[in-house]
Amino acid sequence: MEGEIRILLAGGGTGGHIFPAIRIAQHLKEQWGARCRFIGTKSGLENIKVPQAGFVLKNIWISGLHRRLDLRNILFPLKVMISLMQSKREIREFQPDLVIGTGGYVSGPVLYQASRMGIPTAIQEQNSFPGITTRLLSGRVNLVLIAYEEALRYLKKVRAYKIVGNPVTISRGKVNRKEACKAFDLDPGKPVILVFGGSQGARNLNRAMDVLLSGGRLDQIQMIWQTGKSNFDQYREKYNGRADSGLRLYPFIDRMDLAYGASDLAICRAGAMTLAEIAAAGLPAILVPLASAAGNHQFKNAQTISAGGGALIVEDDDKTAENLAAALKTILSSPERKKEMSENIGHFYHPDCLETMTEEFSRLIKSAESGEPG
Repeated sequence: MEGEIRILLAGGGTGGHIFPAIRIAQHLKEQWGARCRFIGTKSGLENIKVPQAGFVLKNIWISGLHRRLDLRNILFPLKVMISLMQSKREIREFQPDLVIGTGGYVSGPVLYQASRMGIPTAIQEQNSFPGITTRLLSGRVNLVLIAYEEALRYLKKVRAYKIVGNPVTISRGKVNRKEACKAFDLDPGKPVILVFGGSQGARNLNRAMDVLLSGGRLDQIQMIWQTGKSNFDQYREKYNGRADSGLRLYPFIDRMDLAYGASDLAICRAGAMTLAEIAAAGLPAILVPLASAAGNHQFKNAQTISAGGGALIVEDDDKTAENLAAALKTILSSPERKKEMSENIGHFYHPDCLETMTEEFSRLIKSAESGEPG
């Protein structure tokens, strides 16, 4: 690409929307020297993560509709009008060559205005069940980049799409198991399970693991357990002295690449980026989808991986602990089953994700410059 390329990225609220956007921006900056700017909201996680990554963030006033009757919904039409005006102003000021939305309500007004202004637009959709912004705008934007083919079932009016996966920093085969186990002071000759519920932990998942540990159901298994900050002190106090049994407790794990490399199996939620990382690591999983996730998208993500043979699903209910114990036994008692699941989940890994995205973005920009349809 010649000359300075300007990329405007809109997405926010949760890490599932923000981290892919940051990874895309970092890659475009590395490959093209692109100048990247973000649009988010004041209440989203982007206000922490985007500046930390070294990018400029501008905020607009928008929020989603609340599912139940809520007085805050009265302001929604006003927020839409104002956010559209703010988005148009930011686009005019920055003059981007391309606008990329990665999900969340904040990307809606930005993508809509960019498309009206004739600027190339793309959506990066992380889930097998697309978010409402993707569903509403898939027929308007130039391109939708999807992680799972199943997403197409919900995108009847999509103009153009490409299956690219999700951008992750984990790479297959870069971590040696013995070295990874050494980092956690674990025996590489014994099974290791990795338990985590995202950066904040997962209370119900933690409770289920607590039941299994208290009942002696995991005595022969080493475990790396990311509890989240809010639950860490509780479980550290309860299981103080269990280090000799192979239990490793953390509020947060900075080196997830080492945690994946040390483990034989993951027990986790089914967020899109979590699944992309364990697929990259070739790590079979027991997925416990978050029941309250919007549109039940985590369960639909989990179904996609399960149908491909890479994971088992355990629902988040009053039988979670017992069902987790049964699923663990099923996988760990059969090395052949575990190996097969590892191979199957690896099929969801797209090592060329960012390179493919970059090619598509380049095509959109060049088409706009030449006056051809995107």
